[in-house]
Amino acid sequence: MAQMIPRFLAEEETSSSMARQRVFRDLNDPLDCYDDMELVRRFRFSRASISKITELIANYLNFTERSCAASPHLQVCVALQFFASGTFQIICGDGINVSQASASRYIRDVSLGLQAIYHQFVSLPAGLKRVEVKNKFSEIAHFPGVVGLVNGTHIRIQRPWENEADYINRHFYHLINVHAICQPDGMFSDVLARFPWSVHDSRIWKISGVGMHVENTFSIGEHILGDSGYMMRPHLLTPYRQPISTPQFNYNYAHKRTRVIVEQTFGRWKRRFHCLHGELRMSPDKVCSIIVACAVLHNIAIQ
Repeated sequence: MAQMIPRFLAEEETSSSMARQRVFRDLNDPLDCYDDMELVRRFRFSRASISKITELIANYLNFTERSCAASPHLQVCVALQFFASGTFQIICGDGINVSQASASRYIRDVSLGLQAIYHQFVSLPAGLKRVEVKNKFSEIAHFPGVVGLVNGTHIRIQRPWENEADYINRHFYHLINVHAICQPDGMFSDVLARFPWSVHDSRIWKISGVGMHVENTFSIGEHILGDSGYMMRPHLLTPYRQPISTPQFNYNYAHKRTRVIVEQTFGRWKRRFHCLHGELRMSPDKVCSIIVACAVLHNIAIQ
């Protein structure tokens, strides 16, 4: 008597043995479907800005002339939608009719391309620009000589496969510690995203290239403002922990009013690119690349 095979097992064997058929679909171009207002709502940039971003990083994107290949500006649109929404990659790919694997590749390539042009858009002010920045900071609370504001913020990631203990905080979230310097208009002057949560802000400043640059190149009377988590240095000023005199209270007040801009900048940055507000389901290396890419885009958006 033949052995009876349950129906659900037979269906599973049949479906697994069938090769998945590759489907080619016509690609949708968001630039043809939406006006500038709708593009900004979905991608955070207008048609002209998307074209400019594509022009800047086109050499870093993979593109072939074969049919059904996504052009550079479509790859940029997929990445921008992911940065702006933080949704699943397959949903971003559905917008232009590409697979999740293709969407993941476009996000990676665009992130690396933006990271490659980082120094074109993110740098400490120099020359006349530095004088302008110091004057704008002085107008806030009459704190002289301020060239930038430094602070750290945390970006949540999925559980990493290696060195998990370095990333986990007391609430059992896994975090990247992002160290940044900003200007009075909310633009970033420096963004460092490569350390796990366990590395303290003061430690990051001490070993970072920008910390050494500030200590070695700033003139007397020029400084960066940081919170009490940093160690006081000649060009890194922190508030008094226990002020006891009127000048010290006035100093702390001016320091606090000026430094609040960096907190506001982090808030606007994370709202503009909502992928930074939730949990990024990628490896730490890919997350750090996306963080830097979003910092470059943030400066481009302000410009």
